[in-house]
Amino acid sequence: MGTLDLIRHYIPASPSHPSCHAPSLCELPAGELLLAFYAGSREGAPDSVVLGARFDPKRSAWSPPEVWVDVPGRAPANPRVFLGPDGAVWLLVGLNYGPRWCSGDTYLFLKRSLDFGHTWHDLELFWEQKGILGKNKPLHLGAVWLLPVEWEREWSAAFLRSEDNGTTWEVVGDLGKEAGAHLIQPAVVPLTDGRLMAYMRSQEHRIFASYSYDMGKTWTRPQSTPLPNNNSGIDMVRLRSGNLVLAFNPTTPVPGLAKLHQGWPAVMPAGFDAWGPRTPLVVALSPDEGKTWPCQLTLEEGPGEFSYPAIIQDGQGIIHVAYTYNRKAICHVQVTEEQLIEA
Repeated sequence: MGTLDLIRHYIPASPSHPSCHAPSLCELPAGELLLAFYAGSREGAPDSVVLGARFDPKRSAWSPPEVWVDVPGRAPANPRVFLGPDGAVWLLVGLNYGPRWCSGDTYLFLKRSLDFGHTWHDLELFWEQKGILGKNKPLHLGAVWLLPVEWEREWSAAFLRSEDNGTTWEVVGDLGKEAGAHLIQPAVVPLTDGRLMAYMRSQEHRIFASYSYDMGKTWTRPQSTPLPNNNSGIDMVRLRSGNLVLAFNPTTPVPGLAKLHQGWPAVMPAGFDAWGPRTPLVVALSPDEGKTWPCQLTLEEGPGEFSYPAIIQDGQGIIHVAYTYNRKAICHVQVTEEQLIEA
């Protein structure tokens, strides 16, 4: 795996919310970036909030984080910020309404901004059924939108799908159940033959893949790929060149591995009896739509937690990766396709 000296930006959490995690990125029409992540005294703490920041590419600088979501006593999970089907900026966030963190009591809420993230409307309930969570950005092809989610309690990947540009939605897929595996947090990209490909986090030591031949209505039974997975988040993007880029930790679960740090929940949620180190963190490029990943660039290595990457390509062709940096900050790295190919 190649390494490069890359320009990094660190967006710290606030002193009142010192532990942060789970970034999401989107590009605005003028070229600015928005970043959302959650932060609190620890993961799942009832004092947690969603913080947001803005990147000015002309100054190559991030604004100080500000609170975008604060529901007292309700810990937020995995915010996602993106340009929604109605033209507004959407901020999707899960809020925990149960006694334990990530145990099936999350409701999915939506905030909208009509001025590109400067101000926000009130929270509205996006999906009435509890237990739907997710991590990665949506995919939209014309009027069809796919929002990656999972059944939180069952650890089974699914999608919220709309055929009418976000007016109505339905849940499709129960991919973990179909595979007989613990699969969550799908990342989905289109392929040149019209199929969609989803890669998923697992507890089974490998990233799993599933394909759709009908714009996400139905999915093939997920199969294990050769790519390792440590039971932690991944993300993927299709570049304008057609190459795919995947961000992930190339490690596998270790029996009896202790917590990485004090920022983890006091009581670990279901599904963390099998997980692995969240270091190193790499980005890999596939020139053949996921058949092989010959180009790999190491973003972080050494002791620590470098996890939950979010990845996009902006209008200038720059690849942006944001990830959790030891729960103390969110790190933002810019990479070019050429750097990946040469890695």
